[in-house]
Amino acid sequence: MAGAADGLSQSERQTVRFHLGCLAALIPYQRPAALEAWLDIDRALFHLGFHASAPVTDTVLRLGSTRLRAALAGAVGDQAAVQRTLIALDLPEVDAALRDNRQLGYEASCLLRLRNPAATVGRGYRPDHHRRALLSGDPDLAAAALVDPRGEHPPTTRALAWATVRAHGGTARVREAAALTGHEDPTDADIALACAEADPEPFLDTAVERRLGTGALLRALRAAHREDQEPWQVRRAMGRVLEEPYRLDWALIAAARLGRRLPRTAADVLVRRPDCPPEVAVVLRTGQPARPGRELPPPAPEPAARQPWRPPSSTWVPEWRPPGDTGPLGGSAESARHALRTMTVAYDAGKDPGAVTLAHLHAVIERGQLSAFEVVPLVRPAGLLTSWVGQGSGCADVSHAAWSGRAALHVETAALPARWAGGGVSAERWAAFHPLLRHYPGSLPELLAEVSAAHPDAPDARDARDARDGLTA
Repeated sequence: MAGAADGLSQSERQTVRFHLGCLAALIPYQRPAALEAWLDIDRALFHLGFHASAPVTDTVLRLGSTRLRAALAGAVGDQAAVQRTLIALDLPEVDAALRDNRQLGYEASCLLRLRNPAATVGRGYRPDHHRRALLSGDPDLAAAALVDPRGEHPPTTRALAWATVRAHGGTARVREAAALTGHEDPTDADIALACAEADPEPFLDTAVERRLGTGALLRALRAAHREDQEPWQVRRAMGRVLEEPYRLDWALIAAARLGRRLPRTAADVLVRRPDCPPEVAVVLRTGQPARPGRELPPPAPEPAARQPWRPPSSTWVPEWRPPGDTGPLGGSAESARHALRTMTVAYDAGKDPGAVTLAHLHAVIERGQLSAFEVVPLVRPAGLLTSWVGQGSGCADVSHAAWSGRAALHVETAALPARWAGGGVSAERWAAFHPLLRHYPGSLPELLAEVSAAHPDAPDARDARDARDGLTA
């Protein structure tokens, strides 16, 4: 089995994972056993290119082994609730897999930092998450982020994190955090030297002021004022400088403008800030102090706080429509049975306009010509059903459009492997689906029978199942 899987291309691997993920959604009784068997063949089973279905994710979280949970943690997409649940398990293997996950959300990364700040090893490092943690204003999170030496951040970023730690914990907390850092960053090195002094307070003030003070801002603005760039490029560079968390002293900025030590472009950018005082705005605009007796301009209105976008809540239920065209299945039960026995079913009519499609199956079921119980065993190939029905959209149809032929097809398709797996299935049988499911030409009952024949039960297991089902005396 594993050898056949190793010979697949990346595209074929993704397709097989998709089919297996959909099939797993259809087997509520033995889903963990199936996933364990498939994980032996393909360690990247949950790297499907999309979110694993809700039934599969829920089963792994509730009943899965540590190995299964770690595999899910390494592949789970931007699903904050699932990531929080995985972190709440408090398993080292799961935490390590989450750190390697490049899709880890910011909230989950913060929880991992707070749990173990020293665990910096992980391929899923996100510089933007690290910077947000440093600038968060949370002393515990900032202290945990300072321990991580990775990433190249502006000098103001780590300086503000040190200021946050000091503001909430004093010198003792700063010394505690400085003892855990590597002192490779210049800001960290200055903080460590300040902590080594007998009275570190003034030295800490100097170290932070050197990077967050108004002098540092003016120096950065003058560096951004380059003659070899277009004016719009200079304004954009200065806008980026002003996005940094400098501590602005407007009196010093006004003095720099009056002393012609502030570039005019920088003055134009600063005057647009909503927190710019009116008297300083006059100095920045004109280069002259405000005249006595002349009314000052009103301060710029503060921009409204930006609200995060949230999708509108929806209880959407598709409207009922009359049954569609039955196509080659005809208008009677006999014609539908004959067509399904002689023709294969396609997802749609894109390549063959005369093919039997899923839409035709829906119409036959909704018209009452055949029940879904009769249709499912006749559909060929099996992979069409197991890949289409097991998707999240199929589960949604059962919830929101129970009247539809699609929902009935989903329920009956799920019932077949559920009944087959209800008596217990060995790992070898689950593994046998890996090379068969994608290209199997027959129906789903034929596929299940072939898997069972290729891997028969041991005599003791078969006798135990027969005794339980009342088939033996």
